Amino acid sequence: MKNDQLIEKLRKRELKAIVFDFDGTMLDIKKPLEKSIEEVFTEKGIASDLESSVLEIGAVLESIQGYPIPKILLQSYDIFQQITALEKLTFLKKFRVALKIFAKYQTYSKEAELFPGIKPLVEYLNKGTDLYIISHNQTKSVREHLQKEEIEKYFKGVYGADELPALKPSPDALLPVIEQYKNISSKKFLILGDMPSDIESGQEAGVHTIGIASGISKREVLEGYHPDLLFDSIIELNELLGIKNGRPSDSKV
Repeated sequence: MKNDQLIEKLRKRELKAIVFDFDGTMLDIKKPLEKSIEEVFTEKGIASDLESSVLEIGAVLESIQGYPIPKILLQSYDIFQQITALEKLTFLKKFRVALKIFAKYQTYSKEAELFPGIKPLVEYLNKGTDLYIISHNQTKSVREHLQKEEIEKYFKGVYGADELPALKPSPDALLPVIEQYKNISSKKFLILGDMPSDIESGQEAGVHTIGIASGISKREVLEGYHPDLLFDSIIELNELLGIKNGRPSDSKV
């Protein structure tokens, strides 16, 4: 899926601000999630297709990681009904298994790494464009990863679930960024993410959208939400922008 005009806007730094999702877009969360699920399922004797479980549990994790514990408890029945591998368990056992997976994930995700190509991409885009992160993770956690990777300086603002007026897919999730720019067309903004909620929030806000099928959602799922551009990885986007071998290039592709 290509949109040559949007690529040109990125190359020429014509966008005012670009919003990145974090988990699954910048941070590779698949390995810690797989490890968490596999360990708990083995311990509990739960037989399941790991790939399907990662997709389902990852989607649930994306939707609730920004919730306060009381809200998770209130909505837990509906939330855990979405996990096929747990369908034969009682509700209480589902709840315990899910919480154990999420607890392990929170530990293992601290060692997760950025996807290849993220550093050169933000270095490239930062020259002439304001960069932000809007995440369902907690602000402190996102900043810790950015500091560890020494790229926090490239972002004008970082907003986790604890600082947002609403969570994606609500367009209000983008307000902390958009409200900083008065009388500027929505087409001067872009959101880049790996989940349908990222694409939906951007479309509802009237901004450009780029889907990256690097996280939990499969490419065919993201295609159904019709982002302006869709890539399998950050590397693929970098190649279109002429960012090669870890360094920005002026070459056209």
